Amino acid sequence: MSSFEYSLLVVIGCGLVTWLCRVIPFILLKKWQLPAIVLEFLSFVPVSIMAALVISNLFTQHLGHLPSLNVPYTIATVPAVIAAVVTRSLLAVAVVGIVALAIIRVIM
Repeated sequence: MSSFEYSLLVVIGCGLVTWLCRVIPFILLKKWQLPAIVLEFLSFVPVSIMAALVISNLFTQHLGHLPSLNVPYTIATVPAVIAAVVTRSLLAVAVVGIVALAIIRVIM
């Protein structure tokens, strides 16, 4: 088997596994209903992921030392959080955050 054939089989296999991982839950949940406690638990997953992404970007890692505050991102987070509270729109939060960070980068 040549390296091209091997690479092609790996790409096809990875694509198949990825597709199955995304399709099988839909097929299974079409037949069965999840318990209410599981649905309640899963409702917190998107909030947890977004919080982890935001918090991890507010700090800069220094190996062997404590992380330091990423000041431009922290300042840009303030108007984005205000936009989130006021509009409750993910698009508005993203636009306000990007514009705020662009302005901060021009100023600093």
